[in-house]
Amino acid sequence: MRSPTAILAFALASVAGLPPGEARPQPASPAAAPPSPEGVAPPPEAVPPPPAEAPAAPAGIEVTVEGSRAPPGSVSLSRRDIREMPGALGDPFRAIEVQPGVTTIASGMPYYYIRGAPPGNVGYFFNGIQVPLLFHVGAGPGVIPASIVQRLEMHLGPYPADIGRLAGAAIEAESAPPSDVWRGEGAFRFVDVGGVVEGPVDRDTHVLLGGHYAAGAALTSALVPSVDVGYADYQARVAYRLGPDARFTVFAFGAYDYLATLGDEDGAETTNVLLDSDFHRLDLRYDRDDASGARVRAALTLGLDQSRGVGVESARAFKLNARMSLARPALGGRALLRAGVDAAIDRYDVTPRAVAPRPGSPDGEPDAKPAEGTAQLDESFPELFRSRLDLAVGAWADALLVLDERSTLTPGVRVDHYTSLGKTALAVDPRIVGRFGVGDHVRLIPAFGLASQLPGLAPLPALQIGGIPGGLQRSLQASFGVEVDAGPVRFGGAAFRQATLGLSDPIGTGRGTTLSTERFLTRSLGDTYGLELGARGALRRDLFFLASYTLSRATRTRGKATLPSAYDRTHVAHVALLYDLGRGVRAGIRHVFYTGFPADEIVEGRPPRADPERVRPFYRLDMRVSKRWSLGARGYLGLVLDLQNATLAKEVFDVSCDERGCTPQTVGPITMPGIAIEGGF
Repeated sequence: MRSPTAILAFALASVAGLPPGEARPQPASPAAAPPSPEGVAPPPEAVPPPPAEAPAAPAGIEVTVEGSRAPPGSVSLSRRDIREMPGALGDPFRAIEVQPGVTTIASGMPYYYIRGAPPGNVGYFFNGIQVPLLFHVGAGPGVIPASIVQRLEMHLGPYPADIGRLAGAAIEAESAPPSDVWRGEGAFRFVDVGGVVEGPVDRDTHVLLGGHYAAGAALTSALVPSVDVGYADYQARVAYRLGPDARFTVFAFGAYDYLATLGDEDGAETTNVLLDSDFHRLDLRYDRDDASGARVRAALTLGLDQSRGVGVESARAFKLNARMSLARPALGGRALLRAGVDAAIDRYDVTPRAVAPRPGSPDGEPDAKPAEGTAQLDESFPELFRSRLDLAVGAWADALLVLDERSTLTPGVRVDHYTSLGKTALAVDPRIVGRFGVGDHVRLIPAFGLASQLPGLAPLPALQIGGIPGGLQRSLQASFGVEVDAGPVRFGGAAFRQATLGLSDPIGTGRGTTLSTERFLTRSLGDTYGLELGARGALRRDLFFLASYTLSRATRTRGKATLPSAYDRTHVAHVALLYDLGRGVRAGIRHVFYTGFPADEIVEGRPPRADPERVRPFYRLDMRVSKRWSLGARGYLGLVLDLQNATLAKEVFDVSCDERGCTPQTVGPITMPGIAIEGGF
């Protein structure tokens, strides 16, 4: 008979995604955290960092888990999934595209519909800090370097109770613990240069510095004179060990992006700014893990988001977020109780755009004729995005209950109160997720919950709708999943349904160029249901594969009309192979396929069609080849070629409709070649 503590440890390993009976790898480290109670896995921050990747190629491809994995019903990606996935360009948030349930707005665009939820309802977090902008403009890298990301978790819904104020999905990236030896990584690409270095200053203090800079922006602008582009980011961390059980961490990071098109009108140069923004975060965090298994975390985050020239003259958001959580074993080791509180204060200062008169023209005549829809959009901005003070306060609790050696149940609840422009709203969101083992190799995962959030748009720094027009979005999330282990291969499947009341989705409710206030504030009933299938594992020691398929239907209902979402794609499939050729050479290939979206748009005076024709399907082939050479005991030098859309396929990105029908509009072929020289120690 196993002790209750050992049973809880077994359950935690199951939640972490390890097959029954398999122990989590625990690399030895001189500075490892103190031993945990018998059988209880240490928290992620206490797990020693994985050994530095050897310069030479290993004997075979290893299927490992680094740190804790996602809870039941979620997906976890390891460092290798992130860095070696063809077409992901080495970026952590691009790697989620290959997972079931994920649909891109367009090929290569790092903004997704996840189980029908629009990009504005999908939250992205790094170390618990929400990130407003994921990727630099153009083919730029992610604002969070892959070299400091240890794992990525995708919560399709319902998600853990500590994640709130989202009615779609949540993507969490977690950094590796501080390194006990000095290490560094750097990369030089055609368009930018970047790197990270970290290590111990003394026995208790560790530091990290990193960043990217678009050193090739001038060259890009010279090759494409109609485009002006630039970006940069930075990361800095100091971790100080206060004792054997406690740590204090200061982490600062941020990013800047600029993209504009240049033209010539009436002999005068014109600049159309498409993106001019930056964001900054300063996070102060205290962690304590005592010998009883209890864990305490308290954090304070200061932030500044800024956008300029896009719909407004300028917009600033000053942010203050405080959070505290506690986790403690209970019931003799048969339960893990967690609870926490958090509060967010956001101060928005918005300056409306002033339209200057054209030189030599009567006062009040605009400088240039705006593009179709732009004038309506500019008029909408002062009404939608207003200076204000927003407040959100939340509390949450959940419990991991160990039913037996193979089964757990996790009920939870989250309560949030919102205040904006004199309006208030309250959300009470219960959720429950189970994992039930059937034998040693099969697990059943039912999940059910509610989730709420304010009206949302695609995430842009400092540009969020003010007030609570139309009330909160409320999403009912339900799924039933199965996991099966067959030797080194894991198969998974899930049937899901997600219905959102008061859905705010201006780009998915219907296509069209009319960007009015009504378009942004219009609400609908969003309904998405479908089937997700996936498989991953090592076919041989040197060959790893990953495959996913999603069959789904996403609709929007307004009044008596039910229409397919503008980004509804019935079939989405990915197949990837990663191969170790030996002698430091690795290669990978990925095939992407999805069917077309509905060929219809919003046209004034014509009712939309309930079952329109669809544009043609799209497929692309991504390839990746890398070679690494050893330099001394720990150093390495590598060359990487990562090619997205190697087949140069064209994609239909929009339609143009009139009384005679709809004409597809194609783009491309667009390919994103990534050539990089990498090095590290």
